[in-house]
Amino acid sequence: MLRNLEELRFAAKNAKIKRLAVVFAHDDHVIEAVKDASDFGVVEPILIGEEAKIRSLMKEYDWNIQATIIDEEDPNLATKIAMDLVNHGEADIVMKGLLDTKLLLKGVVNKEYGIVNSTLLSHVGIVEVPGYSRLLFATDGAMNIAPTWEQKILIIESAVRLAKSLGYDLPKVGLVSSVEKVNPKIESTLDAEKIVQYYKEQSIDFLIDGPFAVDNLVSMESVQTKGIDSPVAGVCDILVFPNLDGGNIFYKTSVFLAKGKSAGIIMGAKVPIVLTSRADGAEAKLNSILLAVVNKDGLLASGH
Repeated sequence: MLRNLEELRFAAKNAKIKRLAVVFAHDDHVIEAVKDASDFGVVEPILIGEEAKIRSLMKEYDWNIQATIIDEEDPNLATKIAMDLVNHGEADIVMKGLLDTKLLLKGVVNKEYGIVNSTLLSHVGIVEVPGYSRLLFATDGAMNIAPTWEQKILIIESAVRLAKSLGYDLPKVGLVSSVEKVNPKIESTLDAEKIVQYYKEQSIDFLIDGPFAVDNLVSMESVQTKGIDSPVAGVCDILVFPNLDGGNIFYKTSVFLAKGKSAGIIMGAKVPIVLTSRADGAEAKLNSILLAVVNKDGLLASGH
């Protein structure tokens, strides 16, 4: 079980080297992140995009490591190349480069050559906040705008799979709202009630409860003050937000105001997808690649 993102680096070092297909790699931030991962010895890059620009950037970043370069200037065709590599077993991770997210995801879900293996793609972020003793998983702050309660179940199960690949034997899932009681005027509390009831009728290998305000999930002082009795209150691992706004605000506030470290990947495809923002620093991009490496390897999963 990971306690901080430094341990993610140790885990990645012990994982098998992964083939990383980068779609439209001709971007300085992307080349820097992929070079860092290559220097770290955890990926073999396959750089798809404008070859002349890629080589120029590699020279700028003093990149001497071997890399496969596929020259393709059309973003749709570049995306298809990456999908084909995955489908042919020639790539283990996909990373978004200098192209619109919608174009990449359009290829991922393409019925002819896409790589989806779930009915819903979702983003799972991990944040390490200074002064807080455990990592927090946050979902979904990048993909699903206003998921239904049924879609939240798929989001939950993707986040649980990620947590289990990182050594969490019994992840604790908290359903986030603004209050800890069901309120018919607050839709997120009604969704939480339905989700908790749904899982009461299932055989599951994780703990789940809600609704809760964030403080009820991360602060034992808050839990004790409010007299809350729940196996996830105060010790939550996975925060499931009511919508994209909530998840995105939490994730970025944790990083840009609380000075937290972060990583994140898209789950629900045949391979992990690294999809970072240009605002993310080099460390966050590297952490996200390492997260994909460890998730794909399942090295920390129970029994390994």
